[in-house]
Amino acid sequence: MAKYCIAIFTYLLLIANPGLTEEHQDWSVEHWGKVTFGTRIFLDDPAHQGQKGDNFSLTFEPTIYSESAEGNSFTFTPFIMIDSVDSERTHVDIREAYYLTFGSMGESEWELRIGIDQVFWGTAESHNPVNVINQTDYVVHPNGESKLGQPMIHGTLAGDWGMLDAFILPYHRPRTFPGIKGRFRTALPVQTSRKTIRYASSKGRNHIDLAARYSNSLGALDFGVSYFDGTSRDPRLVPNPLPLPPDFNEPVPREWIQHYDLIKQFGLDLQLTLGAFLGKAEWITREEIKADNTRSRSHVSVLGGEYAIYGIFESEADLTLFAEWNHDTGGQSLLQDDLFFAARYSFNDILDTDITVALIDDRDFDTKTLNIEFNRRLSDSFSLTVEAFKFLEDDPGDITSQQIVNDEYVALDLSFSY
Repeated sequence: MAKYCIAIFTYLLLIANPGLTEEHQDWSVEHWGKVTFGTRIFLDDPAHQGQKGDNFSLTFEPTIYSESAEGNSFTFTPFIMIDSVDSERTHVDIREAYYLTFGSMGESEWELRIGIDQVFWGTAESHNPVNVINQTDYVVHPNGESKLGQPMIHGTLAGDWGMLDAFILPYHRPRTFPGIKGRFRTALPVQTSRKTIRYASSKGRNHIDLAARYSNSLGALDFGVSYFDGTSRDPRLVPNPLPLPPDFNEPVPREWIQHYDLIKQFGLDLQLTLGAFLGKAEWITREEIKADNTRSRSHVSVLGGEYAIYGIFESEADLTLFAEWNHDTGGQSLLQDDLFFAARYSFNDILDTDITVALIDDRDFDTKTLNIEFNRRLSDSFSLTVEAFKFLEDDPGDITSQQIVNDEYVALDLSFSY
């Protein structure tokens, strides 16, 4: 706990130091950030042994930005989360810590980022299979949208011909998972100790990954073509029996061990803009290579779109409708053959109020989930998010969903931005 106290103390010093907005020689320094108090109230008792009920969390995410007179810059964004229940959810990460420089090459422009950064690829709303650079920080939110910082060398070259991004990724980040007391976990906990994690590469987490993406626009069509060669961000979970206890009449506890295979992934993402309609598609083909050199291939796709109705009911509000189909031949993602429907009502008021209702229908099983999210600014500094998650239908044959069927919740996040 000491390291979290030190991190918070340093963070408070950064906020309190007015000198951060002053110029120091040729560099100017400024800072901003967000502090969030969150709580989850679960509607059912825990399903697995050791799990606890409602939890509270406190999250700090400051950013320090320094820029030279020539325009070169350094960005530093740590992430600190403290949870009242789950020790695995209490963690510190560096989301960003990179140096940025840039210049011209003929009629093209180039950028170079060195350090830790976050990169997003994709167009879809429900799932982004092409988004392979950063690891998922699963303990922050089960939707998988929160990502860990990734060490990288990231070069960009852009011109009238499009944009080319190239990456050297020298270090692998294993996924975070809830602990024994946490919710949204399997009946058997996932081991997160570095000593237990297995890699297909003999270099382990130090395997150097390579990635590239070319993107451009052709009229109403925006597209990206990407390639990744390295360690998978999706762990393959393998059951691991623990040593037998002295009393052989007692059940033997077990756990999941993370195995990270090598992958070669080709991806394509598209977005077609036709007035108020956006057609969206993502597709990847991926070859997995295990430690014994056995290989398998899978395909993941998302196809759908969104349609915006502006000034609905002759008001200032907009209504955006979403529909997507997710398909995964390899069965590694939760959305293997699922339909996603959503509607977002944006009030377009001075407080940026919106509400989103999303439904996921599993075509393999009779499982249906509902997610509702409400967002509103309370003032220039404070904002509120209220979220609810519920199973409308749960299929006993759906083993994956049955692991979290008791984890329906209502969540509240109060954020202070400065």
